[in-house]
Amino acid sequence: MSYFKQSISLLVLTIGLTHAFSTSAANLYRYKDEHGVTALGLNIPPHLVRNGYEILGSNGRVIKVVPPALTAEQIATRDAKEAEKIRLAQEAQKQKEDDAALLKLYSHPDDAVRVLKRKLQDIEDFISLKNGNISVVKGQLEQEEAKAANMERTGKKIPENILTKIEQQKQKITDIQGDIEVKQNEIPVIKLVFDKIIKRLELITNKKSANYLLELPTSENTEVPAPNT
Repeated sequence: MSYFKQSISLLVLTIGLTHAFSTSAANLYRYKDEHGVTALGLNIPPHLVRNGYEILGSNGRVIKVVPPALTAEQIATRDAKEAEKIRLAQEAQKQKEDDAALLKLYSHPDDAVRVLKRKLQDIEDFISLKNGNISVVKGQLEQEEAKAANMERTGKKIPENILTKIEQQKQKITDIQGDIEVKQNEIPVIKLVFDKIIKRLELITNKKSANYLLELPTSENTEVPAPNT
């Protein structure tokens, strides 16, 4: 009976040791120590965890790799790359939406060319009309100035209403010239805006404009606002 109990105890001890060995083997860690030498252990010194390690299975094979913790510089680089990736994705989405909106307005680059020419023609017509207005006002001004000159030659005092009218006509000419200058300044901006539109349409439609030939302004300071077509 005593021999039987000893055998049972030995069996239990053997099973326990085998289980303990299997458990410890499944949790074996491989890492680099302070000197860069590969080490194995049931645990890792806390100050070496950030250097990364491997977990080995009971068969000695790597079942998990924990990479080293990133340095502050590496984290900054990673975050910058992620931010750039997001920015590029947003730009691509924005370009896609802009292209879709553009194709709703123009199915062919020549459609945009026609709109451009119409806008430029409208500006030319406006300037021509304003120049005609200037000619009319100048004629009226010359008449009033002639009256004033005749009065001065005869020694008469020039009436206040004539002097006021002369000043008003001069101011009117100045205002009209300002209107003309505003429209003239719109021309290079419109050309740059539509040049961008037409070239983009040629790219996304794979169609070439048959009648687009435009001399663009060379000033790098010309501001190009969003097109209002």
